[in-house]
Amino acid sequence: MIRCAVAADSRVEIASRPRPSRGSDDAMVLVRPTLALLTPLEREVARGVGSPVAGVRILGTSCVGVIEESAATSGACTKGSRVAIQPVFSCGQCSHCRGGLAMHCAKRTILGFDDATGALSELIAVPAAACTPIGKELDDERAVFASMLSRALEAVRRGGVNKETYASVLGDDILAVLTTLVALEENQLARLVATHESTLRVGEQLRIRHRALADTGRRGDQELVIDTTGSAETIAAASRMVRPRGHVVVAGIYARSAIAVDLSQIALDEIEIHGSGFGPLSGALERLTRRTIDPSPLLSRRIALADTAKGVAMLAEPSVFSVLVQVTR
Repeated sequence: MIRCAVAADSRVEIASRPRPSRGSDDAMVLVRPTLALLTPLEREVARGVGSPVAGVRILGTSCVGVIEESAATSGACTKGSRVAIQPVFSCGQCSHCRGGLAMHCAKRTILGFDDATGALSELIAVPAAACTPIGKELDDERAVFASMLSRALEAVRRGGVNKETYASVLGDDILAVLTTLVALEENQLARLVATHESTLRVGEQLRIRHRALADTGRRGDQELVIDTTGSAETIAAASRMVRPRGHVVVAGIYARSAIAVDLSQIALDEIEIHGSGFGPLSGALERLTRRTIDPSPLLSRRIALADTAKGVAMLAEPSVFSVLVQVTR
């Protein structure tokens, strides 16, 4: 038996489950997660966001670990390899996968989000194709941010940020800060717009242009706003911030969010709204390895697997951006 953190009816607890097996499928490996990251996404999954599952859902989208069992005898996915896990599992055979849209695979499952067992488990079975090797020069505590950073990279890509187009990133979470840091690589005028003083202090610490949402005015003059929360209120605020024919990228994933955007404004002002999900891990790991992006100020707490419920509750505090979970040693 193994221990894992499960969520059901907004309650998080530690449970025991049978040891997983990769069976006879050579495309699967068993991974022992060492570190996992609790972020607002885990909080929202615990609240019910995501596809319906039978029974409880095992939490955890971001992790690093060690391969315990593999059919491979050479290459990056052999037993003992240290890996980060791409949370989006695809079949590799459908028209989306063949057409370069593996993140939107017709049979897609997301680690810790759909039926795929999450990373907050002492052992998980995942596709070997989802495992990306971690170089010796990158430690686990930075590598565990790769999944969140991949979302930031995808949001900036979807927004089309470049030297001529800068972004206002709206949000108070880890994704907002990481997205602003990525946007700054493309345009030094990118800025973070937040509501909590703790987020603005982090912006100051990281030397990011930042401003309180209450001080942005209602001029509707922004060309691009990236919303990293995904709530009805923040999407509406982003839509008010952009100019006619401006763009809003919704990168946040929020549970129980009813549509509360003035659709007549969207039509009359010809505002374009784009969604943004996960991106590939390669670009994220490369930046973490070169230290061009340093996520360390966003690591707020450290806990053991047994304290996962407390860790999820911590995410409600404005000053807590992420919680590092020691899953195994």
